[in-house]
Amino acid sequence: IQPVEGKYTIQFFAEENRFAGVGECNHLTATYTTNDKHELVLENAGMTRMMCPNQEAENAFFEMLDKVTHYEMDRDMMILLSNGTLVAIMKAQKR
Repeated sequence: IQPVEGKYTIQFFAEENRFAGVGECNHLTATYTTNDKHELVLENAGMTRMMCPNQEAENAFFEMLDKVTHYEMDRDMMILLSNGTLVAIMKAQKR
């Protein structure tokens, strides 16, 4: 999935252990847990269900998030992994 301004983003709210994601036109919210082994578990997910112009890419994005089991950080890059297999690299942006 190619980056698009304001789309295909994820955001972590550490104070609340809350996660938010934006696809092509839908939004996902969930709670998350992590530990010192960099395991990442998304739970209690809720998502809007609008039809999107690029539904295939959006489905792939949310399916990828569902597979994430671990993460690594490399400066401003968050590397998302599924049982050791790279699934995505997300670049941090200042807000």
